[in-house]
Amino acid sequence: MLLGVAFHVSLSFSLGPGWVVQDVNQSKVLYVFQAFVHGFRMQLFMLLSGFFTAMLWRKIGLMGLLRNRLKRVLLPCLAGLITVVPAIKWAAGFATNARNSTRQTTSQNIAINQSVWEAIKSGNLNGFTEHSKTPTVLTDLHPAFKLSALSWAALSGSKEIVEVLLEKGADVNWRSAEGHTALHGAAFLGRFDIAEVLLANGADINARSLTGDQPMHSASTNYAAVETIAGLLGIKVEKKQVLEGRPRIKKRLEELGAQAANSQPAQQGRPIARAFTKLTQTPVFSLLWFLWFLVWLLPPFCVYAATAERFGWRMRPSPLSVSQRSLLWLVPLTVAPAWFMKYGNGHFGPDTSMGIIPTPHVLGYYALFFGFGVFYFECAGSGGQLASSWRWTLPVSLLVVFPLALEFATGTFAFRDRLLPARWHHAASVVFQALYAWTMSFACIGLFRSILSREDRAVRYLSDASYWIYLAHLPLVIITQTVICNWVMHALVKFLLASLFVSAAMLLTYDKLVRYNFIGRFLNGNRLWFNTPKGEARSRHVN
Repeated sequence: MLLGVAFHVSLSFSLGPGWVVQDVNQSKVLYVFQAFVHGFRMQLFMLLSGFFTAMLWRKIGLMGLLRNRLKRVLLPCLAGLITVVPAIKWAAGFATNARNSTRQTTSQNIAINQSVWEAIKSGNLNGFTEHSKTPTVLTDLHPAFKLSALSWAALSGSKEIVEVLLEKGADVNWRSAEGHTALHGAAFLGRFDIAEVLLANGADINARSLTGDQPMHSASTNYAAVETIAGLLGIKVEKKQVLEGRPRIKKRLEELGAQAANSQPAQQGRPIARAFTKLTQTPVFSLLWFLWFLVWLLPPFCVYAATAERFGWRMRPSPLSVSQRSLLWLVPLTVAPAWFMKYGNGHFGPDTSMGIIPTPHVLGYYALFFGFGVFYFECAGSGGQLASSWRWTLPVSLLVVFPLALEFATGTFAFRDRLLPARWHHAASVVFQALYAWTMSFACIGLFRSILSREDRAVRYLSDASYWIYLAHLPLVIITQTVICNWVMHALVKFLLASLFVSAAMLLTYDKLVRYNFIGRFLNGNRLWFNTPKGEARSRHVN
């Protein structure tokens, strides 16, 4: 949970998927950190949730478990819909307004006549070649519009510069602050020749912006919007070229398998299919999706628990259940739902589903980790057999499995083509990401069993606080990112300052406003003060 704070803070500094705030100082190191966290964090959470769900059931019975899950999971999830989710939306709106204000001010005041951006906009290849000697030209953002050089070239219609940028290694699927790629821009303005170049270099035909728009949607936007946005960008467009280029782009996208702009993945004509699609794709739970998943996973667990109680079942440990050999069956099982996720094309880590009905393959993916947690407790209880090999599992996972998983998914380190042909990258990415999620989870369990095997008040305090911190931190993260995004300071320094500030602020609110009142009881049960023999105030668990 605490690692989630650092993960969300890193999003504004990384070069990965679009985020509501994009810092002027981007960092490839933080992009790798983001991938490192996202590749195992929630999988480990689900594994531990399954383990402790089984432990709680064996301790207090099925009805006691249901009461506990109602108080600690379902009610906080529902309460968050009217508190946490609106707060996140407000913070995102604050960030968007601040970004738009900065754009307007910058576009009025900044002189870019001799800049790389003006060279791209005017199609001045010689001028761009001179500016492109700057090492950061591939990652710098337009000072007013926060676009990459590739997206700016695609919008400006500079085909030759697009080709040069791609030759220099520009990420064809790099996303703007709103989540748009260069292909979105080319489709929006009908730049067919540029769209062809981007597609030939691996552009994602189904890339979604933060609002869910794909390139096909961009090619279908009404012309009035084109004139408005082109005017804001200061880009000259010809109506004939836009209206003639767009149908060609749409036809090409359809040939490559892109979804029609007015269709849905489910069968559009059937009311039940449309309702299912809306219930799965409409984001309702935002940050709270993991709690909602636990609610969905509870009924199948109750079926198992009731059956086990009825027939007196108890699983027995075996080498395939309580050792690293379990990877032999866990990884192949995980590959099945992971195959349908957006691995590759710049995406790393599992998908998220925030709808009322979770996306089936995403729920199935996390159900494997939850189910194994149950299975492991039932087989081994609180024994540490699975975690005993962490001293070799941890370095292998970090130094071998993770780099391969990230490289096959995103090409971050630029060596995947030397290992496998492009047609095998997706399969390799799925397998190595599944292996990374499991090995890193096992390694973390072993590491912390080793260093935290005794009761520790500070760790207990952080454990209690982490639930509140994770539920409440995101609005403060977004506001903090917005405030510091234009500071002239190294990205890593700003990342550390923002992480420390948000964590400290959340700990302060937990200690002063949450721990000993109804919110704390709501999340963690009662915590009461009592005095030690030395008169030092301490707290203890009541339930």
